[in-house]
Amino acid sequence: MMTSCHSYKPWSLRTQVSLKGISPIGITQLNDHLWISDGDHNRMVKATLNGQILDTIYGFDRPMHIASYDGKLYVPNYGSDNIVILEKGLVTDTLHLNDSLDAPSGISILGDEIAIADFYNHRILFFNGIKWLPIGREGHEKGELYYPTDVQLFKDKIYVADAYNNRIQIFNKNGQSIQTIGEDDNMNASTGIFIANENELYVTDFEHNKVKVYNGEGKLIQRLQLSLEKPIDLIKTAKGLMVINYKGKTLNIYKQ
Repeated sequence: MMTSCHSYKPWSLRTQVSLKGISPIGITQLNDHLWISDGDHNRMVKATLNGQILDTIYGFDRPMHIASYDGKLYVPNYGSDNIVILEKGLVTDTLHLNDSLDAPSGISILGDEIAIADFYNHRILFFNGIKWLPIGREGHEKGELYYPTDVQLFKDKIYVADAYNNRIQIFNKNGQSIQTIGEDDNMNASTGIFIANENELYVTDFEHNKVKVYNGEGKLIQRLQLSLEKPIDLIKTAKGLMVINYKGKTLNIYKQ
């Protein structure tokens, strides 16, 4: 379990930025710029905080929840069942697996470790630095997944947006489910997650047009709902909390 944070400062919406025709699905930060996956137009977009497009890379197949690590972007191609690696704006490789994916929807990198949300296989595919391990199977009980859409490695845990079980599920790195969050909070499609620290977990509640913030024990500590239209992914940066709206084609920037 994580521990409670007694000094949490609530977020408030400061600005909403038009993403100019982008249909955003995933967001990450690399070298002080935002990268957004535009799933409907099969491209990756590099943008500023005011929505200015700095670069566009085409040739993807419905890119989903992306990740950045060590100067590289990792892009799950939902339509072609692979993970594309970008470096300095160029496609350099695809991630080599000893297993097959069926609509990868999210990825997280931490050192030598990799976790992939394998949507139609209802599992997480986890590389522990030595071998690949499948985590979860289709179902609704603890330890089971139902269309996972996003994943994040944080310290010794694997956090999963267990989307259509309407919860976040946390596993240890042996694949054991150790905690579920959000099941009692009327969530409907938990699509994107971001773990900022041991006391702050953020999740997009896609169908209810909300972002929910949980503390270390999994207690709901704030709901954001102003000007959200199908929020699908989010990150916390030094510039604030960034939430992308799939339907609204906008970026919400929150400040504390």
